[in-house]
Amino acid sequence: MSLVPLLVGLVAVVLVFQLLQGAWRPALPLVLLLGFLQDPLRKSLPGQPPLTVGLVLVAAVACAAVLLARRGGLELPLLQATLPALGQWLPLYVTLLLLQGLHGLVRFGQPLLSLIGVGFYGAPLLGLWLGFEVASEPPLLQQLLRLYVLFSIPAALAVWLSHLGVDHPLLREVGDGILIHFRSGLSLYGACGFWRTSEVAAWHLAAAACLALVLATVAEDRPTVLAYGLLALVFAALSTLTGRRKAQVLVLLFVLLDALLLQRWLRPPWRGWLLGNLLTLAGLSALASVLLLPHLGAGTLDPYLQRSLSARGELWDRFSVLGLAASGRAVELAGLFGLGAGAAAQTGVLDFRRITQMGSSLVFVSESGFGKLVAELGLLGVGVLLAGLVLLVVLVRRNLSLLEALPQSWIHLHVGLLAFALVNIPFFAAASGIYGDPFVLLLLSLAFGSLLAVPLLVARTHAYELQRLGGTDAA
Repeated sequence: MSLVPLLVGLVAVVLVFQLLQGAWRPALPLVLLLGFLQDPLRKSLPGQPPLTVGLVLVAAVACAAVLLARRGGLELPLLQATLPALGQWLPLYVTLLLLQGLHGLVRFGQPLLSLIGVGFYGAPLLGLWLGFEVASEPPLLQQLLRLYVLFSIPAALAVWLSHLGVDHPLLREVGDGILIHFRSGLSLYGACGFWRTSEVAAWHLAAAACLALVLATVAEDRPTVLAYGLLALVFAALSTLTGRRKAQVLVLLFVLLDALLLQRWLRPPWRGWLLGNLLTLAGLSALASVLLLPHLGAGTLDPYLQRSLSARGELWDRFSVLGLAASGRAVELAGLFGLGAGAAAQTGVLDFRRITQMGSSLVFVSESGFGKLVAELGLLGVGVLLAGLVLLVVLVRRNLSLLEALPQSWIHLHVGLLAFALVNIPFFAAASGIYGDPFVLLLLSLAFGSLLAVPLLVARTHAYELQRLGGTDAA
């Protein structure tokens, strides 16, 4: 008998106890832990019920409810301090979400499907608000990032064990698994570890690499910087074993975008510091590769390494077919009003009735993030969504202009999280499946939402400086 259900039950009991005490801060690490445990739980239960992926969303909603009660409201004036107009768009979006949920329910007659659809559009709102609240306390935000990286270590080790052929129910993909075509005559299963599929494993390993690099830029002593940097390299290297090339591309794009953004806000003393750490990290990585690869079965890695190196030639083809062409087909399929929330969700057994009604084009459209939005919300709904995104971009730009007033390490933190959120956009356009996972949605929206706290942090910094100066004058 697997001990995973007992462990999940224990974590859930502790979480409920914390929330009943109104202790939302100690509850957040437990929510994060449930995100890592929900896939092993699914593998441990008879029939591998897919609804376990919503466990983290339920926990996050419960935590948010307690936080809302403690705060006495959403604190929207603080959240939208640099753009009050955002608050006028929010009721319109919520109304659209509810109407499309009802629309999908009437069209397909599947309450569970509508609930999944509403959750897909509601989770980012929840994550944005939680990101604002958590980022208003930078030590708490850094603690959660450190825990995510820490929890990723045993999960990454499990991916390595999967690749070595260790046969255990917790190391197998759910269902029959996904066979990946590497080249003519060679198809293999990607390693998944504790995660439910190789695709989910690839995304989380890439996310762990990116967030470890964010923590490396925040750290102020060289051993910690190098430790996080080496962890990031390990996570990125192990992501090749999943057979999912987008993981390595995501990490590479993150490094480039984060470096570009840091260059804008990096103060002179920090430039030499980070450059020196990067050179040291590169040297250690090269040394580790030379010493360790011959003893790690490097020959078995060849197909995975070659597949990773082939990503560049297929990036644009995949984006143009799934990111652009699928969106055009979605317009033809859904029209002005869409098919309803959840219509393009990738939900396994729930797909049959929708495919029967709408034809196989719905499967093609659902692979594209843009196509999914158009198919479910229609052109009218996408217009409402785009209006909100424009407002959010304006707000973020205004908040970025305030970063100079914050301590350098906080600037690194916010810039890194922004880069992490932004690099996922093209991947959502070309392969939306992983972004239907509530855990992924919460992580990304929390990262982006952290920027909403910048005006509040600046106000507190100024208040502290005024108080300190006042105390100096009095002395």
